[in-house]
Amino acid sequence: MRLSPVIGLQASAIAVAAVCLLPLPLRADSPVLAMVGGAPITQAEIEQALRLPLYELEMERYRLTRRRLDQMIVERLLARAAAAQGQSVSAFVSAEVQGRIAAVPPEADPAKQEARNVLVRERATQALQELVARLSREAGVTVTLHPPDAPVMTIPVGDDPAWGSPAAPVTIVEFADFECPACKDSLPVLRQLRDIYKDQVRLVYRDFPLSSHPQARPAAEAAYCAHEQGKFWAYHDALFAQAPDLKTSDYVTLAERLGLNQAEFTACLAGTRPKAAVARDLADAQGLGLSGTPTFFINGRYLSGFQSLETLRQYIDRELPAIR
Repeated sequence: MRLSPVIGLQASAIAVAAVCLLPLPLRADSPVLAMVGGAPITQAEIEQALRLPLYELEMERYRLTRRRLDQMIVERLLARAAAAQGQSVSAFVSAEVQGRIAAVPPEADPAKQEARNVLVRERATQALQELVARLSREAGVTVTLHPPDAPVMTIPVGDDPAWGSPAAPVTIVEFADFECPACKDSLPVLRQLRDIYKDQVRLVYRDFPLSSHPQARPAAEAAYCAHEQGKFWAYHDALFAQAPDLKTSDYVTLAERLGLNQAEFTACLAGTRPKAAVARDLADAQGLGLSGTPTFFINGRYLSGFQSLETLRQYIDRELPAIR
């Protein structure tokens, strides 16, 4: 039986502390690593571009270390409790979880046997987790391993689409992709934030169309043209509602459905402005070292991937007291 991590230990592990860091100064004395056409590439420039990728590597090392630490804690807790009972670990665990399994009645119907097996596994896992949690409390387990500090970046926003007051004390910058399933899943969470925080939070949307999503870039360009007519968020929502089944032929149809000026929208799509705007966002994302979507910066504090409402609220609430 695979041992589950300590309940409550992992839950407290991912609260990442951070300090506000401006872009690293490109020191005149920074070692030169290469010369290109007489122009130097310095170590400071490389460090600037690698801040987030190196942080992700540090986080992966932390996660692996934490996983192994939790496993060792569980193993020692069970060995300690089993020894106190004069039993082997397997006999001790079996005795502790057997009651939960026995409570599941046998099933004679082969068609229902698999469902019973699933229920047995679920109850055994839950019983083991509750056992480990109890043993952890009784042993007074403490963990002093902490995750690495996350860098806080300075993110330019320019005239990118935004909702919320420009005077809001907390700004969330989201780099997203209209074909990204996790970005689509983030929409209900972000809408809840808007309702909860009202004038306290501003959300800025920036494009990071991934090369693996063929419609992400044309969709972003179409959304830019909707932005020029003040309809970005309606168009944004319509794109995500239709994703991942996006087609080039849909963009004009969506604009028509939302009441945009068709002539202006079509002329915008054929011009260079949307391409240049999306290219600027993409260059900024690549310059920051981003590798996936969605990526959030909460007052510059870096968060990668889908985030729950609870996690985003923790980061927002952490910012608000510092501002008051």
